[in-house]
Amino acid sequence: MSVTLSDITSIVRNLIEDYAKTGKDIFTYGSSNIFTLTESNVSSVTTVLVNDISSGVSYTYSSSTNKVTVSSSLTSGDTVEVDYSYYPNYSDTELENYVKNALVYLSISNYYTFTVDTDDDEIYPDPTEKEKNLLAMVAAIIIEPDNKNYRLPDISISVPSSSLPTDEKIRRTIAIMKKNVHGLFFISD
Repeated sequence: MSVTLSDITSIVRNLIEDYAKTGKDIFTYGSSNIFTLTESNVSSVTTVLVNDISSGVSYTYSSSTNKVTVSSSLTSGDTVEVDYSYYPNYSDTELENYVKNALVYLSISNYYTFTVDTDDDEIYPDPTEKEKNLLAMVAAIIIEPDNKNYRLPDISISVPSSSLPTDEKIRRTIAIMKKNVHGLFFISD
């Protein structure tokens, strides 16, 4: 089974606690049937209502512009409500780039060199579950280097209060995975 960047980003989201939330924007139609959503990391538009009615409302959502276009007939003064899900901190693209950075760290730390197929964002060769968790952990450290604790089902990292540089935290995390196969681990000064 192939592993994609988005498979890893969902683990990263859990580590950095960037959970999906629901949002709602309400617009009054004037002359443009294109509406820009308030939140920038929208994962999906769930419902569009015109005057509190969703039945028969046709719309499209563009993630690149973060705009909803209502193609149903609108009359000036109509109320358009857009319900959606979003991530409060990071877009999927941002997290995928952090995962790509984590892949580089694994390679330069002599753990393993994975590659990403740019056509379908699949990671080759397929990482094991532990390697997926390691990739997510390294990406989370890159995103939030000052976080002192990370927990996954097969590994837990606690960093002492005197903070290490980010690259040293990453190097030590990878070293732990290279040497140990299970348990609770602590990074010491």
